[in-house]
Amino acid sequence: MIIVGTFQPSIEIEHALAEIEQYGILPEEMMVLYMNEFPPISNKKKFPIDIHVSSFEIGIAFATGLAVIGASIGFKLILGPIFSGLLAAIIGFAFGYSIYYFFHRKKENTKHKSLPEIILIIQSPKEIAPSIKQILWKHKAKSVGMRKRM
Repeated sequence: MIIVGTFQPSIEIEHALAEIEQYGILPEEMMVLYMNEFPPISNKKKFPIDIHVSSFEIGIAFATGLAVIGASIGFKLILGPIFSGLLAAIIGFAFGYSIYYFFHRKKENTKHKSLPEIILIIQSPKEIAPSIKQILWKHKAKSVGMRKRM
């Protein structure tokens, strides 16, 4: 019989393997597989400073746009084009920086990061297969399946 059990990484797997070995199952008849997550998680770490750099870039873009608009309108205002352009640039920078920062700041991760599952495959005689299945359930296996050898 082939018995397959899935576990979350914990010490329970070691206890289950030790108990199964007491039934006479050799380590060569057991296989432990670690399932990788798909798609793989990027190794690039995001630093908190990245959001400030991106916010600064967006702020500068807003400042440039509003400075042009402010300077154009400034020809008709008392302040003149230079002061109205500078004032519009400061307002544009503050607006762009704050909008980007508040929408992209790091929020609490609502998705629970689970560890990859571990699959335990055991080849055993038909007589002791039910007891091995009970051992796996006792040691908190998420799922257990049995199949006859081909």
